[in-house]
Amino acid sequence: MKTKESSMLLAFPYMHSYLFPEDLIPSVRFFDPGMTAESLPEAFRPDDLPLDPKTATALINDSIRFGEQFKDPGEMAYFGAVTADDYYEGSSMSIQAQLTRQFDDGQGEKARREEREARARAQFVLLLAWFFEERMLELQGLEERVKNAWSAMDKGLGVDDEDRLEPGVAAHGGTESHTGGASDGQEVQLPWQRIVEALPAFIGEDDVLVCVDDAIHAAWEDLGIEFSPADAKLGLPAGALAARQPAWRFAGRRIEPANLPPARREVTVAVIR
Repeated sequence: MKTKESSMLLAFPYMHSYLFPEDLIPSVRFFDPGMTAESLPEAFRPDDLPLDPKTATALINDSIRFGEQFKDPGEMAYFGAVTADDYYEGSSMSIQAQLTRQFDDGQGEKARREEREARARAQFVLLLAWFFEERMLELQGLEERVKNAWSAMDKGLGVDDEDRLEPGVAAHGGTESHTGGASDGQEVQLPWQRIVEALPAFIGEDDVLVCVDDAIHAAWEDLGIEFSPADAKLGLPAGALAARQPAWRFAGRRIEPANLPPARREVTVAVIR
């Protein structure tokens, strides 16, 4: 487990190093929400996460079972389209119970218990995002293995590159190799609005979220968030821009949420174009 330095560059919105440009920033860290027993060297896992790995795993399993009741995955809009609070309220009773029961023990001041519960709910959102990335990476790996298998079969059948360029052969190969993952240049959009509202519960005031996604940067510009040249002391590549706003502004909200304390905290975001 890694403890936090006085200041930190944290990749956003990705939590796995495979999704961040290799060697772009050697010192960048990746948030670890505590799903596994051990943390990777490049990860940052806070020492005071409210949910331990056992509870985190139980929550994810409950979430999977909860999601299986939807015939169409698009119906499960809680994670990507609505707020973290709406997901929490709309989820199964077992999920809500696990998030609240350990903080409703009557011990300590009410404000302190509410703060702990808010951090647990923020961790839950980050756990979902981390698990979502894991499945996305698994699908990408499966897609690649299927394509390699078809390539090997082509060689065995004597299909060369010229044959592969034939429209019928190319269409057939493309159809058979598709597994439903993020393939052929397609990208699965992470629910970054929810992630940016949850992270402030676990990072320091001087920490910086580092984004290399042009689409997210464009969304922030559309919201009227102004970026200026980043402080050279941050150690970011030349041309990096930075902005500091309450997290709810980066999430695209129009007004400050009263029931999401972490989202009301200010965060610094750096953009590398």
